[in-house]
Amino acid sequence: MNAIIFSSQRQADLSFAWAGGFVDGEGCIRIAKRDPGGNANPVYSLEVTITQNCLGTLEHFQNVLGIKSSIYVFGGTGAVRSTVFGLTYRCTRARELLEALHPYLVRKRLEAAVGIEFANRASFARQGRRRHSDAEIELREGYYLKLRALKPRGPAAVVL
Repeated sequence: MNAIIFSSQRQADLSFAWAGGFVDGEGCIRIAKRDPGGNANPVYSLEVTITQNCLGTLEHFQNVLGIKSSIYVFGGTGAVRSTVFGLTYRCTRARELLEALHPYLVRKRLEAAVGIEFANRASFARQGRRRHSDAEIELREGYYLKLRALKPRGPAAVVL
């Protein structure tokens, strides 16, 4: 049997194509919105999350891209009895991930583009107790709503 030998660039392209397909099928791209209460700024953060019941697959995903992030463990409860792992990229790492995979995405390509644009326009620097300007909050809320509108809703969203 002859083995197929790929150049290192071809191998990298294949690995990134696999990772892009994995995000298309198993990932969630979102701008999370949190209200910390009081007079604090609302928090908007770009997030890419992949959940999976195989820890090794998520570790392989990180190794392929060379971008590490946190993997959370969720014990089985209710209808889901097995352990589930969640790999979440936030803010700058989420942008790096989306920029690297954007050429390989299909289903989530537009979501990724909006996420990248949000990350490039909104600062992820902490403001402390200082309030964001109304314009900055309006910018963040606009991207939050724009990305949310791209999410499929209900049975009509299924395309066969």
